[in-house]
Amino acid sequence: MTAALLLFLSPADASASRNGIVHAPPVARPLPEGREIGDVEFECKEGASSRCRISDFMRYARICALLVVRSGKIRFEKYNYDPEICEDDKGEPNGPDRRYGIASVTKSITSTLLGHAIATRYGARTREQFERVLDRPIGDYVGELRRGIPSAYANVPLDNVLRMRSGVWWTEYGWHGFFSGAELFRSKVREGLMESIPTFAHRFVFPSTAGQHFNYSALDAAVASVTAENILDDRSLLQFMEKGLWASIGAEADASWGVDKAGTAIGPCCLRATVRDLARFGLLVLGEGRNGQGKQVIPSAWFEIATKRLGEEDAIPDGNQSQNAGCPLDYRYYWWLRQNRTDFTAVGRDGQFVHLYPESDTVIVQISDWKAWTNGDALECETFRAHDALEAAAQ
Repeated sequence: MTAALLLFLSPADASASRNGIVHAPPVARPLPEGREIGDVEFECKEGASSRCRISDFMRYARICALLVVRSGKIRFEKYNYDPEICEDDKGEPNGPDRRYGIASVTKSITSTLLGHAIATRYGARTREQFERVLDRPIGDYVGELRRGIPSAYANVPLDNVLRMRSGVWWTEYGWHGFFSGAELFRSKVREGLMESIPTFAHRFVFPSTAGQHFNYSALDAAVASVTAENILDDRSLLQFMEKGLWASIGAEADASWGVDKAGTAIGPCCLRATVRDLARFGLLVLGEGRNGQGKQVIPSAWFEIATKRLGEEDAIPDGNQSQNAGCPLDYRYYWWLRQNRTDFTAVGRDGQFVHLYPESDTVIVQISDWKAWTNGDALECETFRAHDALEAAAQ
């Protein structure tokens, strides 16, 4: 990666992580204001008669920012200016200019960038053409994983990695708080900057005893970002995002993204962006790769594969640690799919959402402060009911 794409924000930040900057294009895509929705009511306790207003929801669910865009127009935009909600180590106040950390929402952007990279490098335009690339093993794209004692990822199809079914032994949450793979990744790759993603992935040489079943894994998404960068061959994923996706959506602000020791964007997390730019990204996905000027930036076939339930293989079994029993979801290519519906969402651990409703051309972006998913399962179900009410009011 070129030095120009790396930014050490301050001595304190530099000691913890390294960040790449994705510059905004000279001209932003306008998001004009439409008719304001107002303080919508919704059934806030499933199965009860209790009803709440969105203003109540923002307060008790610790919502920092909530934006609704329908057909390219802002219909609802509210921020919580309580300084104790979504406190920021950089001192940025809540509001439209703040670049929010979006945790695992980043995974959905990583997936989209990978689809764009495949289309750019291999000329994939149809589902069959994409699937030929997706069926090949990771080792074909990241040769480093075959060296020495091969990583367990070397022979895993790219499709499996994108569906969190790599079969590589990984403990996202640890065992009673111990032996968390995510914590080891944080210390070695995200903050410690001691290892690149491929070096870290080489630690994992054993398949899971559970086989290729759904297992939520930050490492799967990290391997996907390295794969995308290797597919691009002559440029970094950050450069590709800046000239491609970020320019195409007409972003209004720079984004920043944490990078590993080698300068590769960390696919599972660590992106910071404004709420409105996240909505612009959502609009591109709703348009199945078509931007605001009508240009097909990413082939629509990618979104047919990435965001739509294709069969029983996309279901998450009951009892899986990542399944929310109160509002069960399916999963595909780093997007969560609501069961028996057409809407789908990116989800971040503190209650961040980029929630897309294709049938009404609606994007809802929510940034919350749930303290690493404290009471998150209940709040997630509540969020879906609130979003459904906002989407209905925007019709």
